[in-house]
Amino acid sequence: MGETSSQQGKRISGDNETMLGKLFGGGAIKAVSKVIDEIHTSDEERLAARNTIAKIEAELKKRQMDINLADAQSKAGGISGMIQRIWRPLIGFSCALAIFWEYVLKQFLMFLIATFNWETKPLPELDMGTLMPLVMALLGMGALRSYEKVKKVNIDQPK
Repeated sequence: MGETSSQQGKRISGDNETMLGKLFGGGAIKAVSKVIDEIHTSDEERLAARNTIAKIEAELKKRQMDINLADAQSKAGGISGMIQRIWRPLIGFSCALAIFWEYVLKQFLMFLIATFNWETKPLPELDMGTLMPLVMALLGMGALRSYEKVKKVNIDQPK
């Protein structure tokens, strides 16, 4: 049996919805794409609406980059300036301490406790499933910053 135009539209929208979702990685894009497919019936109308969404998404990303650039170029002083400059290293140091505890120090303490048959309360466990994505994101940003330094992009000028 042949498909009705409604069934064809749903099949096409499902394919495009997946592609848009992969491109933009958000549930909002999928939802908007679904609404567009329900409202607009022709392929041209759907394509025009999707192009508009892509332009809006690009503008949002550009504005976020402008905010990030202004934040990076800030020369704020006092405590607020200090916090603005050290929050990334502080998070990195906290992650490093958590990894050191979980994989080195705790293991060593457990070995000593077992060796000498000491009776203790259980040692605290950290949720590494939550921590590791943060660490991987920080490492990715660190690699990006290293690349920027090599290419001499966005380097702080000596005072």
